[in-house]
Amino acid sequence: MEVAYKEVLRRVSGNPSPRVTITPPNRLDTTNWELLATLASFPRPALVEELRDVLRKMTGREHVFFAPSCRAAIAQILSMLPQREVVMPAYTCPVVKVAVELAGKTIVYVDISKETLNATSREYEKEVKCGRVLLPTHLFGIPTDVERICQLAKDRNCVTIEDAAAALGSQRNGRPLGTFADFGVFSFERSKRVPSFQGAAIIVNNDHLLDPAKLSIHRVTPTKGGMPIRELLRAMVYNAATIPWLYGRVTVPRLLGRYAEMHGEPEWAPSATALNSAYYKQEFHPYQAGLALRVTKRMNGIRDHVRRLADIYKNAFHNAPLDTFLSPDCDCAGLLRFPVAFQQKKRVEALCLALRNGLYLETNYERPLPDGGEWSRFPNAVWAAENIVLLPLYRALSLKGAERLATKIVEVAKATARPSPLCGEISAA
Repeated sequence: MEVAYKEVLRRVSGNPSPRVTITPPNRLDTTNWELLATLASFPRPALVEELRDVLRKMTGREHVFFAPSCRAAIAQILSMLPQREVVMPAYTCPVVKVAVELAGKTIVYVDISKETLNATSREYEKEVKCGRVLLPTHLFGIPTDVERICQLAKDRNCVTIEDAAAALGSQRNGRPLGTFADFGVFSFERSKRVPSFQGAAIIVNNDHLLDPAKLSIHRVTPTKGGMPIRELLRAMVYNAATIPWLYGRVTVPRLLGRYAEMHGEPEWAPSATALNSAYYKQEFHPYQAGLALRVTKRMNGIRDHVRRLADIYKNAFHNAPLDTFLSPDCDCAGLLRFPVAFQQKKRVEALCLALRNGLYLETNYERPLPDGGEWSRFPNAVWAAENIVLLPLYRALSLKGAERLATKIVEVAKATARPSPLCGEISAA
């Protein structure tokens, strides 16, 4: 968000905030009432085992372990494997890159497909060499052709780790994502479908590669337990700040003000700093397991609602000048976000016009992961980083709200197709 909106704010004059009711890019699937009610079940260590049993039933796998975060889980697995090179997409969450580096591995990047925003078997094939680890990702919950990637790995004596951080509850051909590769990882971080502040689950699909008992206790840095009080308070503030009326009038103006004051581009913390963060040092707590259990118990209802929201977007965008990235067999009920790209103009110009229309749109992963000198080798990753916009999919977003949002997006898309200046004075919509 920082990179895109800093560029937007360079192009506008006047008050950049519309100060109207705005649909937030994300809301937690746990209310403040649930955050407090879960305290009544603390301390109950059995909650962790209950969640483990739920995930065992969901995945059909016996070995399910918890980690401080998804990035820590990836580093944890990699640091126990003897392979030295990891093949991963050039466009994905930057913390994955840090996790691979923390595990002491060398990264080999592959480009993504512009059809799905994932690196598919077509991109992986030329880099599948004996003794490497492949790290396929289901970006935004969109499944890649993971079974084909895993078959390539098997044929060439490679190991696979399935980054299903954004895909808990999603499926491909009726099979849960996270169960195809040798190892799968799910995320419980705040922005994900099952938000428990942070934390992750490791799904072992091949127990011949690593001893499950050793994997369950291995960490890349010493960790500590303890009730996540600070994260609980932050979650309660987040729930208040993302009430649509308050979000548009208070939260968005503060965010835009912060972006306007930024100097340079944000940098991800170096590996040494990352190791000292709670994402690597804070163990998954029974309270967090209790929050996750509340969400998993209503997963079927969440999936049904997300599917309806995605259908609204798909129908509204069918003939609009927008690119969408969902294959006909995509499990839309398992999506975390609905990605689009405006066809006629660069993203920054569309975001300018969107602000005029009372829309604050989400962007993410605004730089490809390879060093800048290598970007020419990954044109699709560069394109995605510069153009993708993410639309919300969560339980608190009503169907009517999604319809209104989709209508405004189409209006913006059509306006970007007209040869007129898009930026300049922005006033309240």
